[in-house]
Amino acid sequence: MQNETLTNVFWGLFLIWFGVLWARIGGNPLDVVDAPLFALGTGVLMLLLNLVRSTMRLRLSVLTVGLGTLLTVVYTPIVFFGFNVPFLPALLIIVGLALIIGAFRSSRYP
Repeated sequence: MQNETLTNVFWGLFLIWFGVLWARIGGNPLDVVDAPLFALGTGVLMLLLNLVRSTMRLRLSVLTVGLGTLLTVVYTPIVFFGFNVPFLPALLIIVGLALIIGAFRSSRYP
C-alpha cells in the first residue's frame, strides 16, 4: 500500500469519526470540535496512521506524530479536568509551532 492510499484511508476514518460525533452531539459542528472526545479520537487516529506507516516502512509525518501526541497526551486531559481551552485556537497554535519546528529541522538536512 502506498503512503497516499494510507493517508486517504485515515482521512476517511477521520470524516467518519467527525460524522458519528456530530450525529451524537448534534447542533453546530463547532460544538463537536470543542468536545474533548473529538480531540482524543483525532489524536489517536493520527498516531495510528504513523504506527501503520512505521510497520509498513513508510516515511512518518513529524506533523501528525506531534499533533497526535499533543492532542492525546496534553490537550485532552487538560479539557477533561475542566479547564476551558478552546480547541481551534489551541490547534492553530500547535500546527503553527509544528510547522516552524519542521521548517528549521528540514533546513538542517538538505
